[in-house]
Amino acid sequence: MLAKRDDGAPETPQSRVSTRSRKRMRSESPSEGRAGKKRALNSLPPSVLLLALPNLLAVPPNHKSHITSYVLSLAALRKCLALGSLPPDVECRAWTALAEIGMKIVGAGWSQNKHYPWASGLEIEVETAIGKGQIVAQQSASLAVYKQVLNLIQSRLSHWQKNEKYSRTLLKRLVSSFILPSPKRIEVARTPPWLIYSTHLTSISHALSIIPPDLKMAFTAIQDLLSVSEKLNDPPVKLLTHVLRLRTLVDAGMWDDVGDSLALAESALGMSYDIAPSSTSDKEKKEEFVSFEDPFEAAMAIHTLLIGVVYYTHLGTSKAASPRLSHLHALLDSDVLALFPNGTIDITLSYGPPLTIKCTHPRVLYHLAYLVSSTSKRDAVGRKPKRKVFAGEGLTVWEKEVKKEIALNPWAEPRDAEEVDERMVKIKADLLSELVAVCIMRSEFDDATAHLATLIAHTRTFGFFPTYAARITLHHAHLAHALGDATRAAQCYAVAADLAQDGTFVNVSARASHLALRIACGEGDRADLIWEEEVAAVVEACKGMGGTLEAIGHVLQACISPEILTAKTHLKAALDRASEAQDNHLRALVLALVSALYLRTAEKHARAMLETCGQLAAGLGATPKSSKEERASKSDKSTTPIGNAPLGLWVGQRFLELHRRDGNESKAQQQEIINARLAAAVDQLAERRQALMGASPES
Repeated sequence: MLAKRDDGAPETPQSRVSTRSRKRMRSESPSEGRAGKKRALNSLPPSVLLLALPNLLAVPPNHKSHITSYVLSLAALRKCLALGSLPPDVECRAWTALAEIGMKIVGAGWSQNKHYPWASGLEIEVETAIGKGQIVAQQSASLAVYKQVLNLIQSRLSHWQKNEKYSRTLLKRLVSSFILPSPKRIEVARTPPWLIYSTHLTSISHALSIIPPDLKMAFTAIQDLLSVSEKLNDPPVKLLTHVLRLRTLVDAGMWDDVGDSLALAESALGMSYDIAPSSTSDKEKKEEFVSFEDPFEAAMAIHTLLIGVVYYTHLGTSKAASPRLSHLHALLDSDVLALFPNGTIDITLSYGPPLTIKCTHPRVLYHLAYLVSSTSKRDAVGRKPKRKVFAGEGLTVWEKEVKKEIALNPWAEPRDAEEVDERMVKIKADLLSELVAVCIMRSEFDDATAHLATLIAHTRTFGFFPTYAARITLHHAHLAHALGDATRAAQCYAVAADLAQDGTFVNVSARASHLALRIACGEGDRADLIWEEEVAAVVEACKGMGGTLEAIGHVLQACISPEILTAKTHLKAALDRASEAQDNHLRALVLALVSALYLRTAEKHARAMLETCGQLAAGLGATPKSSKEERASKSDKSTTPIGNAPLGLWVGQRFLELHRRDGNESKAQQQEIINARLAAAVDQLAERRQALMGASPES
């Protein structure tokens, strides 16, 4: 029996299929779905859509469309504000967004660059946006936070305009207007903690970015930030203040206060290092190092370890620097940099939204680890000295990593990518500088000359040769000094001291090296008061400049001291500092000077020091060998590496005197053969000097 349709006609199988087909068409009609979506889009106010566009258009500063993003964002905000009759909250947000984006562009210098005509005069528009936004924010208590944000932007604009007095006044007024949130009660009228911390961080940044930096203002702002973090019970921000203070002290060269600040930061991170000897192996010690899973703590730990290694290397305390360097390597091997791949970190606060900060980019930190590792390893003796290995590997990794795109956040500043690139370029220059220095120490003059030429070309290519001119000139002086060109070395020392700023490491190093060269050439008289004052000034400048220069100051005092006991005291102090820093290049020189004082009075003691000095001199140039070469060298003493030929020859001559004094002709003849080989190597220095730089007419 057939059923009937609604219209009374009987329902056939064909009619049922047709009905289902029509029903399916009505339920799956795409036109009706699009119409529904269109009605939903039409209900969205244009002002809200325009206000949301900057967030949707944001791209990292190294994106090919980042300039287009800024242009369209400004156009969208201007269009939004031109609509008129906007709700107070939408209008206030629009003025604030225009001020923030405009300040980014102004801070990048685009408003005064003829290549960006669309940004011309934007700083005036930013000031207008700040003023109008503050007027709107005063109309409602719920918009009070926007007024404070606009005041903060106004302070940044004043700082960019070099109006520091007004900028500080705005920041002080803003801090005094804050109402700290209560941890027990959450009230809308309270100032959000992220804004409070951002204001203090801005004050610190402004104090450190002016020339010269206002250190008093910076330390005061850091202390204020610490006090607020304690009141709001935010331990991460408290840790941030410890690292900020530590970094500021190191940057200012206030080394006397760095030790306590470093200990405080390490304690806050739960890191401790026992310098006392232990029975545990290196592998077990590595497992004992504290690990970090929180991105913020990991970043602060890496910064603290880098500064700690630099600090103890500066002091010349190798035993304290070594465990911190091992901890740094362990963290980097665990891929801890992946926790903050784009250089931004969210700090979780006890109340309100997180505080987002920008730290040193992971790419910079990774290459800084190579540079710090190379700098901290002072020993240039051996077949593969770590100082040379880290510098060489750092350059190899640099060439690979620099080709990769830098990971940055969409809201990063326009110049963030350029700043990372600039730091990477300077790190390469520093790595090349380390290679030049260690090659000169090891008498690898061909390699030193090649690296020095690469360093000069690199600094000139990227336009910062004046920054490295003093250091490059000092390298030329050390190279000429090692090759025996006294005239050229003296000229380069004088130029390097003049180019470097007074009181800096390069300046004092050039002055001390020049003075040592003059003493070696027989210049100066102990009875000459002018000479004595000059030496005293250089020795005084060496004090407080780190373990290396302090040791050199003692060596200079020993060389001009009229009393043997006083000279021995200074040389002993220099030897202790060189040994503590594991600086065997300087240690070999000091041992030679000390042994000369004991040749007549304590022959046994002199022999021991001469043997050590000879081994160090030979190790300053030892090259890697295969196992076959090692077995062959055991039976052929003539294959002993030359190393530092002048120092090795001097040691050999002293041994020859001792053998002849003892009447041991057999050993004396063997020593004469060795000395002849060393003398030939010294004679070859003149040929190398002629080939590398050309001999001076008076040398």
